[in-house]
Amino acid sequence: MTHSGSVRDVQATGPDVAADTTRDRSRPRFAELCALPLAVYGSVFAVLVVVSWQVISRYTETPEGVPPLSFRGEWFWDGWVRYDAGWYSMIADQGYSYTPGAQSPVAFFPGYPLLVRAVGGIMDNPQLGGIAITVVCGAAALVAFHVWCRDRLDPPAATTAVLCLALYPYAYYLYGVMYGDALFLLCVLLAFLAFERDHMVLAGLAGAAATATRLVGMAVVVALVVGVLERRRVVTWGPDSRPHLHLGRLHPGDAGVLLSVSGLAAWSLYLWSRFGDPLLFSTVQESWGQQSGLTTWIKRDFFATLYHRPEQFYSQGLAIQALFGLAVVATIPAVVRRFGWRYGAYVGVLVLVPAVGSQDFQGLGRYLLGAFPAFAVAGALLAERPGVRRWVLPLSALVLVIYTGMFANGRYLS
Repeated sequence: MTHSGSVRDVQATGPDVAADTTRDRSRPRFAELCALPLAVYGSVFAVLVVVSWQVISRYTETPEGVPPLSFRGEWFWDGWVRYDAGWYSMIADQGYSYTPGAQSPVAFFPGYPLLVRAVGGIMDNPQLGGIAITVVCGAAALVAFHVWCRDRLDPPAATTAVLCLALYPYAYYLYGVMYGDALFLLCVLLAFLAFERDHMVLAGLAGAAATATRLVGMAVVVALVVGVLERRRVVTWGPDSRPHLHLGRLHPGDAGVLLSVSGLAAWSLYLWSRFGDPLLFSTVQESWGQQSGLTTWIKRDFFATLYHRPEQFYSQGLAIQALFGLAVVATIPAVVRRFGWRYGAYVGVLVLVPAVGSQDFQGLGRYLLGAFPAFAVAGALLAERPGVRRWVLPLSALVLVIYTGMFANGRYLS
């Protein structure tokens, strides 16, 4: 069976396999690569901004669980500043602190809130600064994703893949919500784009920004290391079906990808030096009811919530996020066939970290925004099936609009 949406099935066949994916086609101009994703982003952004504004204009009650924040421009932008945005605002304004046994800002990685402090300081408005960062990073991430797709997919499949990501039901986190997901996705894509162009140090630095923003950034570290081994053919299989290592094939510059772990390392060193616990970001999760242990791993609370359904909307939301996670996991074999083992490893770790660490899959729908190779596979498959694409993309867009309005009104969706 041939895949019309894929230029080739990328296999670990030689040291230049990744670079070759960009050499066998004439590269479009950068302006052409930017035009489509920016047009898509701008169109979706305009719709979602209006939806959010209308919701906060018509529903004046304070949503339950949303920290009260007052800032210049809240009359229009307040729908984007919900839940964790209060923590990011606190970190940007006051820095980090820790109270044993209580929810504390050390649970949040520093990449995004420190950027909010810098941009918000310039704008004299941390909330608008956080929104601006999300918008810029979200648009840039869509451009970077389009560039990555055009290196590997035919134009129709690349276009469809961009639409799949832009219209994903939880993609409102890329369009203004004061969260770090857009920044994380951009850093991840820049890391892989640099790696595929053999810029190992740049890949490592972009990966470091990812690991300083999200714990799931460790997926980038794993993927870059696997990518080096894959590209240099360090592991081969002999006639005896046993693996053979060829460490001499590694290049000195390949060590640059190891810089990617430095974001997490620096954060852990800071927590250790100031609070005496290098893993405090994990320890404090107990205050959110996310204890590490067997009950979390087997998802006891998740199944109990589905069975008892204390709040039907909440339990349905958990089930939807779990199903999205399963769908992404199901794409891993296709990701490996089309793009290589490094991307399969990346998607696997990206899903595994939040799935194992969460008691009920809450937040997984948002974390899956980082699973860009899965969106690329979805785009390639839908491009081959225009009849299915005609109803999948509009349905996804409709759910995105609904979710945006619900988030603005204080519903905790992911």
